Amino acid sequence: MPSPRKLAKLRAIALEAGLATAGLHRRCLKHVAFVGVTGSCGKTTTKELTAAVLGASLPGRRSPASHNSLTDVGTTVLRTTGSDAFCVVEIAAWEPGSVARAARVVAPNIAVVTNIGADHRKAFRSLEATAAEKAELLSAVARGGTAGLNADDERVRAMAQGFHGRVITYGRSPDASLRAENIRARWPERLSFTLHVGERSCSVSTRLCGEHSLTSALAALGVAHAIGLPLDRAIDALAAAEPAPARMSPVALDGATFILDDAKAPLWTMDAAFAFLRDARAARKLAVIGTLSDYAVSASRAYPSVARRGFAVADEVVFVGRNARHTLKAKHDADARPLHAFATFEEAAEYLRGTLREGDLVLVKGSEGDHLQGILRALTA
Repeated sequence: MPSPRKLAKLRAIALEAGLATAGLHRRCLKHVAFVGVTGSCGKTTTKELTAAVLGASLPGRRSPASHNSLTDVGTTVLRTTGSDAFCVVEIAAWEPGSVARAARVVAPNIAVVTNIGADHRKAFRSLEATAAEKAELLSAVARGGTAGLNADDERVRAMAQGFHGRVITYGRSPDASLRAENIRARWPERLSFTLHVGERSCSVSTRLCGEHSLTSALAALGVAHAIGLPLDRAIDALAAAEPAPARMSPVALDGATFILDDAKAPLWTMDAAFAFLRDARAARKLAVIGTLSDYAVSASRAYPSVARRGFAVADEVVFVGRNARHTLKAKHDADARPLHAFATFEEAAEYLRGTLREGDLVLVKGSEGDHLQGILRALTA
């Protein structure tokens, strides 16, 4: 049997061969509009919404679920055919050079960047380095292509400088190409807003949860605008699109509502999660929090800090996972609000089984490895 080192080398050779094949295949698909989506968060939601908006009018495909490795990128490209009008590919950054490698294969006609955050802190060290990595997607845009940039993120907006093609910006900024105002998303309301494109204004309704979903919704409409789809048709398609699984997706259970946002939980994304819970209208609010990632301090400092912030917006805070015990340091700051720490989702489910009430709103925020959706399975068993 080959040694682990030899197996790793063989896998690397196979990956390079696969990417080269996918790159050649991509160059044969001259009439397919390839859309590359990158950013620190919101990639999967943006990719799914973009595919839904385009797919209501055109045949096409997208990378599945949140699969965004180099292998997934190559496989998605290889599965695209000449009968497709578009292909939307999610492109992740996990180490220096990762975006460039994927972007060379996809050679996008449209490159979308959602935002820059503190993901993969160990790999990139700074937000500037993260932005430089994400900007590699624009460097691979085919001649005459388009960049779709978040006008509200200064590091994304700056990527327009020196870009050789068309730039479409989106956001709340007054000069954004697609500008949103009158934004409403106070649960149980779903996200809605007024969209301004040039001299035109339109009302937009969505099935999305939380104001922070606005970036993905605008990005999807921006891609449709870049391709030339009628705005009314794009807005109708967006209105019908459901939240991506584990991305602020609601599940009703015995009179309570769970909002599942448990794909990943970088520390910097907790602001948006807590803002959603703060503004929501519900008889009682609970936060169930799993494993945090991408924080600079020790777990013994990060988790109690998050617990204290949770108390500001929730009636109960429940932590799950191997670091949950650290949160108990915040218990004396909790006023009369309950704080619980469980090592496993089974234990958390058992607690919730006895405490859930009709009308409860439960935000579930964590990482895939926490298996927090097991709480729902246990409660429905």
